[in-house]
Amino acid sequence: MSKDNETQFPEGFRVLAVDDNVVCLKVLVTTLEQCQYKVTATTKACEALKMLKENPKNFDIVITDVKMPEMMDLRFWRS
Repeated sequence: MSKDNETQFPEGFRVLAVDDNVVCLKVLVTTLEQCQYKVTATTKACEALKMLKENPKNFDIVITDVKMPEMMDLRFWRS
């Protein structure tokens, strides 16, 4: 595949990754970093919410597990 046909990722995209499963989070972070994304990762939903509330413009996108011990289902987003 020529370089012109490869999928291009927006370098420097700021991602907040949240998953209570450490292995899944590591895989996600590694994959995102290979795309040249700037990743902030946490296993705690409450910590992620605090980061978002304190500095909402620090992230372009949030990727999160739907079920986490601290907050189940969509309660994360309602907070």
